[in-house]
Amino acid sequence: MWCRAFFAFALLLPTLAVARKPPPPPPPAAGALEALTRPIPGTFGRVASADREGDPVLEAGGTITLADLEGAGVIDRLWIAIEGGDTFARDIILRIRWEGEDTPSVEAPIGDFFAVGPGARQDLDALPLSVRSGGRSFTSLWSMPFAKRATITLDNEGTSATRVLAWEVDWRARDGMDEPLHFHAVYSQTIDPEPGKALTVVRASGAGHYVGLSVVVQSTAPGSVADGRIRFTVDGDPKRGAGSEPLLRYFGNLFGVGEEGGPYQGATLAEGARPLARTSMYRFHVRDPIPFGKSIEVKLDRGAENQRTDRVSAVAYWYQAGIAVPFTKMPPSRDRRWEVPSDELLALWERADELDELIIAAYRSGDLDAARTQLEELLSLEPQNAVASYNLACLYALGDEQDKALHMLQQAVDLGFSELSFARHDPDLASLHGHERFQKLVGRD
Repeated sequence: MWCRAFFAFALLLPTLAVARKPPPPPPPAAGALEALTRPIPGTFGRVASADREGDPVLEAGGTITLADLEGAGVIDRLWIAIEGGDTFARDIILRIRWEGEDTPSVEAPIGDFFAVGPGARQDLDALPLSVRSGGRSFTSLWSMPFAKRATITLDNEGTSATRVLAWEVDWRARDGMDEPLHFHAVYSQTIDPEPGKALTVVRASGAGHYVGLSVVVQSTAPGSVADGRIRFTVDGDPKRGAGSEPLLRYFGNLFGVGEEGGPYQGATLAEGARPLARTSMYRFHVRDPIPFGKSIEVKLDRGAENQRTDRVSAVAYWYQAGIAVPFTKMPPSRDRRWEVPSDELLALWERADELDELIIAAYRSGDLDAARTQLEELLSLEPQNAVASYNLACLYALGDEQDKALHMLQQAVDLGFSELSFARHDPDLASLHGHERFQKLVGRD
């Protein structure tokens, strides 16, 4: 929706002698360089694929151990480079186990752990995670402490072996560490959702803090992921923590999703609100972690009242004392391989996005005839585009073609246009305000 000021909507972390308190730690990220001026505890170590003879290969159905670290320490950096089949980003599962436990505390497809979505070969530049080389080179800078043991594995649940595989695990051995908060990251998804049921992305007991979320949505019908909400329940209280807020606002958006990166939040994939279109967003609470003392639960709604049938997946990131009890089960690889839009469909979407930009430019310059012609072409390509239908209604209303405007407004509402509170006061629809049909469409009746 671009009418008037709202046009942008369419683009869419003691000594005995002196009882001194230690200095407070520097703020996350902002104090990282300052922290380098102080002694760094521990002894540096690295486990790497270069230490092995020959080139490592992760066979279909196989498992390979990247590192098995004994004693107390902290993993500071994990780098993995992979080249494989088209579906490797969802076929290969990263698992990390702490303290010799059988239950993995990190369990996610490698692409989703690194917030690049449903097997798409996208790059990422965020503070704790980065992806390079067209979605083939993955780096994690999450700090991961452990008291006794850390084991990192890759499991290939696909049907083809990797063609290239390399890794480095940089860590520091530490003596005399207190019992650490363990890093957790868990994948969850729903592909055939039960109406009215939200997707649980975190359910954990104990003390710790929540530090982030990456989410992928593949639309099954026209409409926007913006209709859903994210809901936090901290220590049994749904009003604590972040409470409940619209999903799009949680990721720092209001006017739609565009592909853009940032250290704390961004989107690695934004194909629009079309059937089969994919949206991949992330937010990392490096500077604003959400602490919990007893428990935390985080759920994602699928549209208003959880009535949408979109495919939704998520990876939640958090630290906690002890090892979390599993709250979900990794779905089989066949259910993780979502349908990829065809090249023809992607080309159509690209042309539609070009038209969006032309329409905005024409509207801003006052060339309403050109904007209307381009909107009509856009709707011939995407007849289910609710926002385009609404915008065309605005142009018809500005041209005093009230019957056409009301027809297009009805079509927009039928297609799922939900910003009715804005439509009630949109000055581009001023010529319709007195119509009984308009009053009914915008919910004033």
